[in-house]
Amino acid sequence: MEDADIAAKLTERFKSALKKEREEDISQTQAQLLSLPPKALARRGLAILNLCVSNIRTAIGGSMVLELEPDTAISTEIDKGVGIRTGDIVAVERIPSATEKRLKPTMSPRMEGVTLRVSPKQIQVAVDDKFANAAVALDGRLWMTKLVNSVTYNRMNETMEHLTKLSAPTKLQRIVLGSIKPSKPKAPEHPVKYFDNTLNDSQKDAVQFALSASETGKTYTIIEVIRQLVEKGGRVLVCGPSNISVDTILERLDGLIPPTKLLRVGHPARILASTQRHSLDIILRTSDAGQIVRDIRAEIDDSFAKIKKTRSGREKSEIYQNIKHLRKEYRMREKKALTQVLNQGLVVVCTLHGAGSSFLSAIEFNAIIIDEVSQSFEPQCWIPLLMHPEAEKLIIAGDNKQLPPTIKAAMNEKVLGTTLFDRLVAAHGEKIKKLLNVQYRMNDIIMQYPSTSMYYGQLTAHDSVKGRTLADLEYVMRSEETETKVLWVDTQGGEFPESIPDESIKTDVDVSSKYNDLEAWLVIEQVLELLNKGVKMSDIGIISPYNAQVTIISKRLEACEEKGVIKNKTNEEEILEISTVDGFQGREKNAIIISLVRSNANGEIGFLTDDRRLNVAMTRPMRYLCVIGDTETLSKGSTFLTGWVDWATNYADIRYPDVGEVLELAMRLS
Repeated sequence: MEDADIAAKLTERFKSALKKEREEDISQTQAQLLSLPPKALARRGLAILNLCVSNIRTAIGGSMVLELEPDTAISTEIDKGVGIRTGDIVAVERIPSATEKRLKPTMSPRMEGVTLRVSPKQIQVAVDDKFANAAVALDGRLWMTKLVNSVTYNRMNETMEHLTKLSAPTKLQRIVLGSIKPSKPKAPEHPVKYFDNTLNDSQKDAVQFALSASETGKTYTIIEVIRQLVEKGGRVLVCGPSNISVDTILERLDGLIPPTKLLRVGHPARILASTQRHSLDIILRTSDAGQIVRDIRAEIDDSFAKIKKTRSGREKSEIYQNIKHLRKEYRMREKKALTQVLNQGLVVVCTLHGAGSSFLSAIEFNAIIIDEVSQSFEPQCWIPLLMHPEAEKLIIAGDNKQLPPTIKAAMNEKVLGTTLFDRLVAAHGEKIKKLLNVQYRMNDIIMQYPSTSMYYGQLTAHDSVKGRTLADLEYVMRSEETETKVLWVDTQGGEFPESIPDESIKTDVDVSSKYNDLEAWLVIEQVLELLNKGVKMSDIGIISPYNAQVTIISKRLEACEEKGVIKNKTNEEEILEISTVDGFQGREKNAIIISLVRSNANGEIGFLTDDRRLNVAMTRPMRYLCVIGDTETLSKGSTFLTGWVDWATNYADIRYPDVGEVLELAMRLS
């Protein structure tokens, strides 16, 4: 099959799936936005109420940034349970007064933009150009709602259009399409001299494989590969599906690559504080090339300040016209300064979406590295491949046994659920990949079942981690609880039944979700037990596959805070974290408590049929894993779950809770 035919067939599948995905995303979000009042939206994390404009300023690209703060007449802080995060698309508009609702229900100014920073004291929003006038007109008490991220869909669709029109694909692009085979790896002319001597044999093998393979190939391994490529005079583009995925690499590279040679594309608010000096925005502000740009930026910001002070509509319009001219000049000069700074860089780090930034198109890269590829839609991965056809090498890293990218429309599971990693292995065989079989997170018992069931028994726990328990932490008391590696609290017998949200909580959660209130109290019991042994709040993570259960457990923790039984508010470093499985992907904790929720006579297990989701949950702990679930229900489910229950019978400490004691705890702490 010709390259053009393969590309056309591939893009047709992806464009159709992306259209369905966007429609489903919009449908789900719009259904809630239209059906729920503002307070209910706020409880679900889809809205923030009672905000005021504190400032308007200029950011990279000459874009307008709206700074919003809580209305101090209502509150001094933004609700800690807010679900709006950095990078979300939002709408901001005035909360109309009762009179306005009666007389002018559609006259309230409304703008849309992207959140750059969300903190308890302030939210920053980059304003879409077409909403600039509306942003300037915003005043009074405001509210913000979360919208569908159409920008990401648009860029993926544009990328697919680009792929369809690709008349002469490069050798690397043809390999990724699957129309030709990759070259056989060549033995290195000279032995590889490793920068990191702590790499194990499988990591060294993967590094050598990535360097010797002429076109195609975890975090420590990627770092070594990057350093080797730079040492050979190459320029590397490092991408990932999320800010957190690429910031992890940026943090590890910090100090290993000269500061002016390591650049992070993206807003500084999205970058770890410890590595912000690599932000393109910050470097541009402080470099000689950016001096003229800074002067124009200051003039624009002064003009915004004048707009805020004046009440004259005519004067506001005149000032804003001047701002438009200044922003045009700003962008022209900034592009020149950006190119100067980028040309000095040897390693550029950004999200897959950010790889499509127009100012990156003038920079040539020898190699593209995509981390966490198994969490990425394949159309996202084509963004850097098409933007930089000059690249001769593609190295992808990820774990296809863990969570795939989040898919909204169930009908897209087959198309979008098949990642670039999956397709390349199917097209070119196992020889193009290398397994890193030594892991440095879990002790040997926690690792055992996922290794056997997901990785053909090939995983090995490094000597530094295989025997560790909570009791080895210097501040933790040695006891049966803290010396246990895996505990299973078995709720079989029907006394801990699952439920669906009722009127008392359904405004806070998805009504199709499930929860298990008595199981939630078992989680609290486990938390208190660990705290009593000296384990810190920050050591503990709680995971459940169900949003409703996360909500219920959070409420129970808040009740414990109010009673003074636990303290979870001292500072960020001491906060106990609770989230869904997806929220804990890529994370780790010394102790993890998993609440599986499902307990019914029919053996229905819902989300728990996804082996990869469970694999993520059970591989987050370093020293201690506590599973709370009904083995009777679970053993009627999937082969993976049945195997896990059988394994636990032989290797885990199994306990059977007393429902009376749990009810007594609930009455005491409610």
